[in-house]
Amino acid sequence: MKGSVRLKGKTWSYRIDLGKIDGKRKQIEKSGYKTEREALKAMNDVIHHYNHTGEYVENQKFTFQENYEQFMAEEAPATRAYATIKKYESLYRSHLKDEFGPSYLFQISSNRIQKFLNEKSLTYSQEYLKSIYKALNVLFAYAFKNKRMKKNPMDDVDPPPDPRHQKEYHFLTEEERIRIQERIATTNVQTAYYIAINTGVRVSECFALRWSDIDFEHRRVYINKQLRFEDKKWCFTPLKTPSSYRSIEVTQTFLDYLKALKLKQDEGRRCYGDAYKDENVVWDRREKNQDEKIIVSDFINIKQNGAMLTSDSEKFMARIIKKDCGIPFKFHNLRHTYATILAENGAHPKYVQAQLGHSKFEFTLRYYTHVTDKMGQQAMAVLESEVRVPFTITDPDGERRGKMREGILVPSMNGNTVNVRFGSEEYYGELSDGENMDVWLDDHWIRTKLESNRSGWTLVGIKTDLIFGLKVRI
Repeated sequence: MKGSVRLKGKTWSYRIDLGKIDGKRKQIEKSGYKTEREALKAMNDVIHHYNHTGEYVENQKFTFQENYEQFMAEEAPATRAYATIKKYESLYRSHLKDEFGPSYLFQISSNRIQKFLNEKSLTYSQEYLKSIYKALNVLFAYAFKNKRMKKNPMDDVDPPPDPRHQKEYHFLTEEERIRIQERIATTNVQTAYYIAINTGVRVSECFALRWSDIDFEHRRVYINKQLRFEDKKWCFTPLKTPSSYRSIEVTQTFLDYLKALKLKQDEGRRCYGDAYKDENVVWDRREKNQDEKIIVSDFINIKQNGAMLTSDSEKFMARIIKKDCGIPFKFHNLRHTYATILAENGAHPKYVQAQLGHSKFEFTLRYYTHVTDKMGQQAMAVLESEVRVPFTITDPDGERRGKMREGILVPSMNGNTVNVRFGSEEYYGELSDGENMDVWLDDHWIRTKLESNRSGWTLVGIKTDLIFGLKVRI
């Protein structure tokens, strides 16, 4: 493909020879450029695009606002969720309309967009800035797909950092969880807390749960919707991504808690009688273009009188936990804590990803990069059991290790200490806190030590509900 530029009157123009098409030579000529340099650049852009796509695309006099209106009328209703459409409307009205609306698409350069985003970054959070960037990306991609412009300026715009990769995730320690559980024990939000810490659900997923979503037989909780406040009413809406639709495996202990909770709610229904408020109004928007009023009588998160609780309860939880426990709290902390507990106890990352409903594996791996003290203790216990050395500079246990005997851990008569039973009547004396020993687990010996804490006796680095009955070597 050949091209040339020339001065035509007072302005410059370019001419491109596309060769013969259907036996006829076809040429493209466009004028109106103020300088030779502008004409050359425009010509080279057209040639570059033609060589890479086989298409001739000319910039059209189509404004950013016209493109937005066409996208919202034709594309968005078919491909975007209701909440996403509302977000686009808000972002366009608040930020994009005045800055870009009247401009032709081809007049909006990458530098202009970058400068606009940089200015917004001084005022708004990274998360909000990311939303503005995504909206611009969608609108310019739509324009480029419809051949409104020769080049997509967003190709040369630096995306803002993803806030999800920069946040510090607060993991609630066992001591913090105990304090929180004691504080919320008499509140309506207790149920939401135990659901989240046992399943890792998001706040909008938690408060959307109904009793029909619980599979007691197969120990599963089905996540298939979320509860959101839209247009001044509470609505069931689709989940964030296809991977968010999931069934979460739960423990039998948690299911027993839910069974007891259900009996308690049924008792409340009988006590309140006609005053029980189980006709909770929700608008169903799970399908496209759906907006159906429904009555829900089986919400799990409810007040004592049966009235539904919503994600607004998160504010109440954060306030009382901060005030009375001194712990900065967000409902999402429970999701992080759930994931970290699984990660530090050896759950496979793919399993954790499925439980959490993460669309990207990298999001799940964040919980494995945060090394807790427990992870370190477990790693050292494994290394101690698998790797031996012939001698060390000081080996206080060396003589004893050569004379080790195998036995079973048993409680003492008063229950305050730990003994080892070597035979039917032969006992090793009372073991003290910090006593070293080997324990037989998963077909091999693991080096550990005895530790006393608030919950009783444990073995460092060993995950077990009860140490008594374990085979040890002393």
